[in-house]
Amino acid sequence: MLKKYSLLLIILLSSCADNTNNSEQKSEEVSAPDQNDDLKYLAQDFREKIYMPHENIKVAVGYGLANSILVLGNSQSLVVDTMGGIETASRVIADLNIPSDKPVTTLAYTHFHADHTLGAQAFVDQFPIENVISHETTVAEIRDFFGIKRDLISERSLKMFGSILQEKDKTSSSGIGIKLETGIDTPGYIKPSITFSNFYSHDLDGLEIQFFHAPGETDDQLFVWIPEYKTLMPGDNIYKAFPNIYTIRGTTYRSFKSWYTSLEKMMALEPQILIPSHGTPINGKEEISRVLSNYRDAIKFVHDQMMRNLNSGSSPLEAARKIKLPENLARDPHLFELYGTIEWSARNLFNGYFGWFDGNPTNLYPFTKEEYSEKLLTLIPEEQLISELDKALAEEDSQWALYISDLLIDSGKVSDQILAKKAAALKNLGDSAYNPNAVSFYRSTYAELTNSTSDKVFITGDSQIEANLLDQLDVLMFLETMAIRLDPGKVAGIADTKFVKFTDLDEVWKLRLENSVFTYEKVSEIVEYDIEMSSLTFKSLVTGTINPITGILLTNNNAKGPNKRGFLELLSNFQE
Repeated sequence: MLKKYSLLLIILLSSCADNTNNSEQKSEEVSAPDQNDDLKYLAQDFREKIYMPHENIKVAVGYGLANSILVLGNSQSLVVDTMGGIETASRVIADLNIPSDKPVTTLAYTHFHADHTLGAQAFVDQFPIENVISHETTVAEIRDFFGIKRDLISERSLKMFGSILQEKDKTSSSGIGIKLETGIDTPGYIKPSITFSNFYSHDLDGLEIQFFHAPGETDDQLFVWIPEYKTLMPGDNIYKAFPNIYTIRGTTYRSFKSWYTSLEKMMALEPQILIPSHGTPINGKEEISRVLSNYRDAIKFVHDQMMRNLNSGSSPLEAARKIKLPENLARDPHLFELYGTIEWSARNLFNGYFGWFDGNPTNLYPFTKEEYSEKLLTLIPEEQLISELDKALAEEDSQWALYISDLLIDSGKVSDQILAKKAAALKNLGDSAYNPNAVSFYRSTYAELTNSTSDKVFITGDSQIEANLLDQLDVLMFLETMAIRLDPGKVAGIADTKFVKFTDLDEVWKLRLENSVFTYEKVSEIVEYDIEMSSLTFKSLVTGTINPITGILLTNNNAKGPNKRGFLELLSNFQE
């Protein structure tokens, strides 16, 4: 079986963070090390408050990283985005003061990110939820994000959001919020029941609510439009910071063209109320038009100028660093580089269009960093490098200090002294950086090197909550995760095929291990299967919450079949 993981911990780490739920305490504790006045000013937008931009719409801002938006109908209500955990969502529900004669019957996710989806269970627990709406690709995005991508994304997310930092070292805002409830709250994802490709219209007591596919920050992004109210809910395609067209936690390519095209679709509607999923609502057709237009122009400007610079012969890094927004755009608070940055975004454009190869044949089959460092150390004495490192630190040339310290570390010359010097450079960069994601990443790496990370512990939840989450997640996510944890050296020469029937899905799957590759597919023909069980039992088995011997082999309570032992032997190849 797979190495045992708490599913809650998997999701928490993937979506990242453990910030306080006390906004006043947080602001006091983190204000001292935060030298960014723009960020402090932006943090004021994230104070806990219920806004009413329309008599039938309420917006909960500042309770978590994202907003939750309530649309009241005559006899029922709809909620767009559900917060990042059950406890925070429950507080939002209480403060929204939803009339008892207008219960929430429909939830909608603007996209798959945890701060928008993991509070859904709170609404299901308190209201007669009939529908959960999302784009048709949202389930697949969740499967990849919380499945095969989670290890790298979780580690980098913890640093990007400063989740491993002590309170005194955190910034006053991450750029799109001041609280990320994931890691403290209990996750409560509910899978969508209504999905669509390009457009979906929902009837809420005669009020038409339209959903448009609008790829941008994510490929599954949608925006919500209420024609009668001239109200637009753009999801994460606009917030009060330069767009995060590349996120340093790692992401699939975010298309510039898709993003600015989605904004143009919104602009064509001429909204009079704009309710983002991060930050405060905006009222007024003229102001909203200006904000949307500037956001579109900034994204397109970076796209066009990056391509112009590349086509003129600049390297990807040179091309990115040449780009400066026109003054009228650079002055717009919605385009301050407090979440995404121009340089990171532009560099990602090259990767998205052209891939990893930069055109220099030296980089077709490059040295590893260890090989390169070792060769350089044969030319430059270690003592000279250390002297240069000390000089760089003394002159506050922190970036050069990082290069030198990495060179020494990669060549095997690592020592407490070198690590301390690298930590000093990281601290200097963290204290001087403008972008809060950069600040948090520098400070988090410094904290790791100096053993000064937070001592907070992530929650793990109880078994019933874990079972509820398992039930909502796709079987395919678990199979794909098993595949990437297979050690080919341990299964060389093994050829094994088993058939499992998932009784609740009425599906039979063929699981095959051969050539050190694990494959899986649903089969339509009638076959004799080795074992039958519910999909929940299978998920519990591979995550370690059911013991394979006492829970499967020695009892028929959880699984039946003529070859349970053989099926467990197949799964044993994935044990870490």
